[in-house]
Amino acid sequence: MNWLLSGEKANLDDIAAFLGGRSIRLHAPMVLISQVQRSGGSLLNQLFDGHPALAAYPQELRLGYAHQDQWPELDVDLDSGAIFRSLYDLKFGRLMRRGYVKGGVAIVSRDQGKLLDRNPERYRFFLVPRVQYLLFKRLFKDNPPKSQRDVLNYFFSAFFNAWLDYQGRLENKKWITAFAPRLAHGDAGAAAFFTRYPDGRLIQIVRDPRTWYPSAKNHRKSVLEGKETTDLLTMWIESTKSILRNKARYGDRVIILTFEDMVGRADSTMQRLARELDIEFDPILLEPTFNGSAIKANSSFAIEQTGIIAAPLSRASKLSAEERELIESQCVPLYDSLADQALTARADAEGPVKTLHLSKKA
Repeated sequence: MNWLLSGEKANLDDIAAFLGGRSIRLHAPMVLISQVQRSGGSLLNQLFDGHPALAAYPQELRLGYAHQDQWPELDVDLDSGAIFRSLYDLKFGRLMRRGYVKGGVAIVSRDQGKLLDRNPERYRFFLVPRVQYLLFKRLFKDNPPKSQRDVLNYFFSAFFNAWLDYQGRLENKKWITAFAPRLAHGDAGAAAFFTRYPDGRLIQIVRDPRTWYPSAKNHRKSVLEGKETTDLLTMWIESTKSILRNKARYGDRVIILTFEDMVGRADSTMQRLARELDIEFDPILLEPTFNGSAIKANSSFAIEQTGIIAAPLSRASKLSAEERELIESQCVPLYDSLADQALTARADAEGPVKTLHLSKKA
């Protein structure tokens, strides 16, 4: 009894030992969502969360603490402990202790110059670091990796198997999905992704700059870093140009979405996207969730309801006359040219998509 209650018996190592011989190995390619922040990347990954063929990485993908906005170079000859430490995101330890919440517990008011309580709902999130670490080492030992892709497969296999209250069935997963703002921003980032995932897909979302700017302006990071109008518009322009470059270079492996279609025409947009990913369309793709539970949007503005909200489509009303003139001269023509290449701009000649009806996450 004393051994059990002190953790010496039936402890985390025992959980890892049990899972080690029964874990589901994930070899699925990745669907990476990557563009400038405040464009709908978190929303899209939350729409992916409930689909039985998708394993949605729940937080922004940060592979390692040293260079969080870059794909890490992984030396497969290093020992498993060193490689795991180079990949592990320390934020997950805090999320397990305090509960999962997307976007932090406060927003920054640029007008009032202070933090405002978001009062976000917290979700149980039992991803045990020790178990994840031991599973990764077990996979590494059983079959030493021969490539960086092998290492990533082991990392995500350990991640989802160590997520003890994960609601999905891992044997059904066709894709791993993840959101990483700016990771595919430059030529090197996109090339690194497709080197590791030549069978992967890169989804890049462009948002009308007239509604994007108010959201980016009021984003916590923008306020705390003192970003001015020119700084923000430069970010949007650079991201949008990177989407054009990536589409020209990688063709059909890059999928362009507009935020306006994703929010304003969610049903037809997600049906087309399901077809692109060769998965069955399911109505769960229209509901933002975390581990199968409905979740509120990660917004720069206070919101109350769950689900896809239309309010962001009207944020252009918050622009001053000077901001509108600047955005329409510098950004809108670029947005219009990119929107013409978006998924939903294509002629829908393939017919209706077969629909499944699932009551909960399979």
